[in-house]
Amino acid sequence: MPNTAYSSKRLTYLLEIIANEAIAGNDAIFLRELGYSIREVRVLRIVDDNPGITFVDVWDKSGLERSLTSRILQKLIGDGLLVRTSSDTDARKFHLSTSDAGKALRERGRAVSDALEGLLLGPFPPEDRQRLFEQIERLGQWVRSDDYKRALEEYPAAQAGPKP
Repeated sequence: MPNTAYSSKRLTYLLEIIANEAIAGNDAIFLRELGYSIREVRVLRIVDDNPGITFVDVWDKSGLERSLTSRILQKLIGDGLLVRTSSDTDARKFHLSTSDAGKALRERGRAVSDALEGLLLGPFPPEDRQRLFEQIERLGQWVRSDDYKRALEEYPAAQAGPKP
């Protein structure tokens, strides 16, 4: 990509472009190094960090579409990386955990992720990296908050209804 300023100074646009380009670039490396996509490894990581997690919670934490999350889980279960057990209290629910093979892949994925994140953040000195993470985490907490959702619902344009 040429070294030019982005045409839009809108934050949501910039965040989407940066995320899409970084994920696309990293995905090819994940596939080559691990045999799994960056999103598949993300789901594996979420389950490994939260043994016994349910599908709904994986979906919520992953930020992926529900159907994509389901397909990824089925693949990881089928490949023996995740273990699915039925809930003792609700037959409709199941709990997920990683197998030994899943844990090993997750560790390999962590090394790839760390290296690629270091590459992505290369232009930033350590203190700027820390501030960037803190600000993005704060923004993420705000966007997922009930206060933000309520503010969106109350936004005047939302109350005006559809335009003729």
